[in-house]
Amino acid sequence: MPRATERLRLTAYAGGALSSALLYQTFGTYIGYFYIDVLRLPAAAVGGGMVAFGIWNAANDLLVGYLSDRTRTRWGRRRPYMFLGTLPLVVLFGLVWAPPDGLGTTGLFVWFMVAVFLFDLGYTAVILNWAALFPEVAPDLERRATLAAVRHVFRIAGTIAAVAGPPLAYSTIGWGPMGMVFGAVAAAFLAVAAWGARERPEASAGRPLDLWPALGQTLGNRAFAALMVASIAVNFTYAALSAAFPFYTKYVLGASDPQTSILFAVIFLVALPALGLWGRMATRWGTRAAALAAVGAFALALAPFAVARGFVDALAIAIPVGLSLAGLMMTLDLLLAEVVDADAVRTGLRREGMYYGVNGVLIRLGTSLQAGVMGFCLTWSGYDPALGAGGQPAAALGALRFLLTGLPALAMAVAALGLLAYPLGARTR
Repeated sequence: MPRATERLRLTAYAGGALSSALLYQTFGTYIGYFYIDVLRLPAAAVGGGMVAFGIWNAANDLLVGYLSDRTRTRWGRRRPYMFLGTLPLVVLFGLVWAPPDGLGTTGLFVWFMVAVFLFDLGYTAVILNWAALFPEVAPDLERRATLAAVRHVFRIAGTIAAVAGPPLAYSTIGWGPMGMVFGAVAAAFLAVAAWGARERPEASAGRPLDLWPALGQTLGNRAFAALMVASIAVNFTYAALSAAFPFYTKYVLGASDPQTSILFAVIFLVALPALGLWGRMATRWGTRAAALAAVGAFALALAPFAVARGFVDALAIAIPVGLSLAGLMMTLDLLLAEVVDADAVRTGLRREGMYYGVNGVLIRLGTSLQAGVMGFCLTWSGYDPALGAGGQPAAALGALRFLLTGLPALAMAVAALGLLAYPLGARTR
């Protein structure tokens, strides 16, 4: 394949990151805010529902990953899921934001649970297969670092749209239409990504493992286990920050919806030019050393949110947060691909589906855990949406500061312990 054509296809493949981020970051950032603060579903009910959602998530991630590795078609193992699953996925995403009027508390809770369960099933079927192609389409560290940087440019674009766009969208066209517009954009990029992806025939060679041996081999992999400790902690932090930030800016900083959008946008725009730097650090220092540096920098960068007093303070803090966030985004991708490669050498099988499936289970359990933690913190601290921006008790404001600083610091310490136990990731040159 000519190099220009290969670059075009890889860029098209990387564009799937925009869809992935746009859908799930919108969901993760605003699902609690929408159902708790807008629709007034009790925070404890939403938190408990998200914990149950995490258990469901574990089952469908494992199933999709296992089936993906065993799929054999003329179009490959992963791409059929992308082609066939995109339309159902975006329809289900739209339904999350469009509950019928007049449901009452019980009916609204049932809608919430069914909608998020079905959305996540569709998301896993499409996005897990898209993500599992990464080690296959970029088979060495240098190409992976380059592709990861491009992929994260799209991811950041999707994340900016996901975290900064909704306040502008729902205030003008409403929550339901916002879900439909975001879904249409995601569908377009996923269709292009499916066209751009190319699977290597040799990657599907060999007889796939049955479910329990495949799961045992995956969980028994020392490098993967260490990486998952770090990955759960990092993704727990992502989810906690995304979910708590709209509450923090509204109630602690007294910021408007447009100012919240600006803060989110600054964090991710600053991360863009830093991606290449972190990629070079990973190739020169080794992936593990670069990841450790990113973990430490991220914890330090978040600490000043504990004392921020207004929008201007938060704007200054957003710059180092974005710089360090780029390191976490880049290095976790490279580490997981490295684990898959080492497993293929050991077993003679390419098992990206199972590894990305188990990875999805564990990091989504972390996401659900943060929802439970956040629901507990808001309920325990006396948060009440009826009190408005100026009437929250001091304990609620303190809980929101903790969710943006103390809790992530603890999680980053756990991530560092996992990375220290990770046996791969040495410098390659």
